[in-house]
Order: sequence, then structure tokens, then C-alpha cells
Amino acid sequence: MIRKVRIEEAVGMALGHDVARVVPGETGVLPFRRGYVVRAEDIPQFLDIGKEHIYVVESEESEVHENEAAGRIARATVGEGLEFDAPAGGAARIKAKHTGVLKINVPLLDEVNTMGSFAIGTRHNWTVCTEGQPVAVAKTMPLYIAEEKLAGLEEMCGSRGKILELLPFRLKTAGAVITGSEVFKGRIRDRFAEVIAGKVARFGAFLVQTEVVPDDIAAIASAVREMRAAGCEVIFACSGMSVDPDDVTMDGIRQSGAEVIMEGVPMMPGAILGLAMLQDVPVIGTPAGALRGSLTALDGVLPMIFAGMRPDAVDIAKMGHGGFCLGKYAF
Repeated sequence: MIRKVRIEEAVGMALGHDVARVVPGETGVLPFRRGYVVRAEDIPQFLDIGKEHIYVVESEESEVHENEAAGRIARATVGEGLEFDAPAGGAARIKAKHTGVLKINVPLLDEVNTMGSFAIGTRHNWTVCTEGQPVAVAKTMPLYIAEEKLAGLEEMCGSRGKILELLPFRLKTAGAVITGSEVFKGRIRDRFAEVIAGKVARFGAFLVQTEVVPDDIAAIASAVREMRAAGCEVIFACSGMSVDPDDVTMDGIRQSGAEVIMEGVPMMPGAILGLAMLQDVPVIGTPAGALRGSLTALDGVLPMIFAGMRPDAVDIAKMGHGGFCLGKYAF
């Protein structure tokens, strides 16, 4: 337990919190740390820094100090690929141990943040994070938190899983089926292969196979199957997905035997994106906007794809929240 007392009455009592002296433009100084036993000669210094009252410790049997509590919260909620700094000021900063994509158990995060006395603030779900980058902060509110409440959080995360994980990028090989009769006949030069090669390189992957085919369902289907047989872990079907009657990309993907998850996604620009699975290999109908070099829906789905996730329609639908703010996928 801690109790608020006037500084003149605190002589002989143990300080229940760090006391900082803040000077504009300078790093805060801690002249008195938690546990310090106040002396009569200290009173003028406390008053000089505006501390007419302080918290003193009476008993800590059932309460946990803010820094210890912040560390326990971070330890309970942080999974693979993440670490946290030594807590200070009741806050533990959580950061990436390597480059990867942040996966958040959002329902559990929401539940924890309604418990009171502490909170966890994070980046968006499925955000790409680089090594050493802060991704979240676990923060306590009071100086001391009830042991019972912390134990409840630890039990919750122990039985239902960690709230935060950083998934590494695992897939390393990609293929691109370039569709379009104008490219197949040599009327225009293909630019998709260059664009796709640049995008997959960010994930430590390589474009290992490219094939140009006409706007023909059977030809597209055959090329997709061949790339899977050749060992491509991700396949891009690059036609510049559109409502053009000549665009039969998704028909070709279906005929390959792939199961279409979604045709059209709630992210802009590039909403006309198709996502399918040919057994264990993702096949992506690539939007035309990718050629412009700007961020599109393609950049939204690639992090989870290259992390080895197999998103379903519900996962993609949830990406509409933040789907008009694609800057979070830049790295």
C-alpha cells in the first residue's frame, strides 16, 4: 500500500516512487529514487522541485510497483520475434528483434485494454516492422497495481496466447505470369516483371520465373500450374486486373485449380486484386495500379503472404480498417 503525505510528515518514511527534477531542455534528473528514506534535511530540496506531497510505502504485500508491473505485462503479452527494454516510468517499450510483419490478437488486446490500471498501445495489425523498431508500449497508470489484477492478465495470456508476435518473412521464390496479348505479341514492353521483382526483394525473396502468355484462359491456367510445379512459393498473375472484357486473369486462375479466396479487396488504390490458393501456393491477381510504383492493395497483402500466412476472406475483409492508409506498409 502507498499513502499520500505532506513532505514535512514524511521524515523516516520510504519514498513510494521516483521523484524527478525536470529542467526545460535538459534530461530529467532523479535526485530521489523509490525506497529512499526521507530525512529532515531533504525537505527543502523536495519543496524546490514542487513536491509538497509524496507517496510513501506502508506495505507492498499485495501491490506491484509500476516498473515491475510493466515488465510483467510485456512478458505476458509479447511473443516470438519481439523484445522489450527495461521498464522506466511505468512503461515497457516493445521492439522488433528482426524485420517481419506484426501479428496482433486484436480481440485479446481489446479485452486487456478494458481491464483498467494498465494499457497496451500498438502499431496496426499486419504492419511491416524493421529490426529495432518500436512496435508497442505496455504502460501502467497508477504507481502500484494489485497483484491479483496482474496475475489475471498473466493467466489470460497463458491460456489464450500472446497478444503480439513478429512473423519473419519465410517465402523466398516467386513466379510471374505476365498476361496480355499486346505484350505476348510484342506490341508493348512488359514492365510488370521488374515491378514484381522489386516488391519481392523487400522480403528477401527472388523472382525466379517469368512467363508471358496471351489473354487466354487455358494459357494462363497452364502457366500458373507450371510455376507451382517448378517450386514457386508465390505466383503473381500480372494483367493489370480490371473490368476490361479482355481481362480473363481470374478465369485462368480458377481453371488452374486454384480456390479463389477473394476477388476484390477493401484497400485502395488497387482494390481490384484477386487472391487464390493453388493447394499450398498463393496466386495473386495483380492490380494495374502496381505498375505506377505507388503503394496499392498488393502491398497490403504481401507481408502476410511472405510471412507464410494463408489469409482467408475474413482476414482480408478486416484490412478495410486502415485500407485507405497504406503508408503503414512502406518499409
